[in-house]
Amino acid sequence: MKKSIQYLTITIAISTFLFSCNNTKTNKSQTVKKSEKTLSQADIKNSEGYKLMESKCFICHLEKPDPSKKDKMIAPPMLRVKEHYLPNYQNKEDFVNAVVAFTKNPSKDKTLMPGTVKKFNLMPKLNYDENELKLIAETIYDYNFGDAPKMRMQMSGNLKLNNGKRWKLKKESIEKVDSLTNKLYSFKSDNIEDYNKFGKELFNDAKEIMLDKSYTGEKFNQIHNFFNSAEEDMHSLIAEKSVDNAKKTLDDLKEKFNNFYNFFEAE
Repeated sequence: MKKSIQYLTITIAISTFLFSCNNTKTNKSQTVKKSEKTLSQADIKNSEGYKLMESKCFICHLEKPDPSKKDKMIAPPMLRVKEHYLPNYQNKEDFVNAVVAFTKNPSKDKTLMPGTVKKFNLMPKLNYDENELKLIAETIYDYNFGDAPKMRMQMSGNLKLNNGKRWKLKKESIEKVDSLTNKLYSFKSDNIEDYNKFGKELFNDAKEIMLDKSYTGEKFNQIHNFFNSAEEDMHSLIAEKSVDNAKKTLDDLKEKFNNFYNFFEAE
């Protein structure tokens, strides 16, 4: 009987010890998660990463769009950079790696902002310390740049004809738009991953037209106006989690690409 009581006592002690250890680990985990969630914007703004962004990035990039400085912009605002990268790289590590890779070796093939590249040209290759670039990229991911004035050209009411006539584009460009439109109407799926992949495919096809160096002046502006709006839907499709919402975005894209032919034709 005594031995049974001893065994029972030892078992209870061990169980209590193990429970205490597990509970401690859980509390630590919860503390870490809580700390991550409660990291304030003020903390981020006082971080080394934000200070690096101020000293190295804000030389060319505004923090967010400012209508009063629209004519003085020489690079896209950081808020716009985040808007383009986040749908494509939702995981923080992937986001940081993508931003660092592009900054170290900018190229048209890698760009997620073809309209911006056409407008401002590619950013120069920067020989910044990689650890500093990672801190900056982490800050872009974490920091809330807030709301921005709507400076983008939207489809409705902004596309204009060329003196009452449609803009003449190269046959190759019209064929690419035809191909995009056909893909939009032939695509069918109930798998959200298929929609995400399809969004990337559409964007890569559209990028070829947006980076075409032969288009300049007002013709380029009108192409830019069209694709700015369509590009937003493509990025939304890449990041979408709901099949129902993805289908609505797809319908929106169909409508926009149908409208393309009201303003552009083959030369």
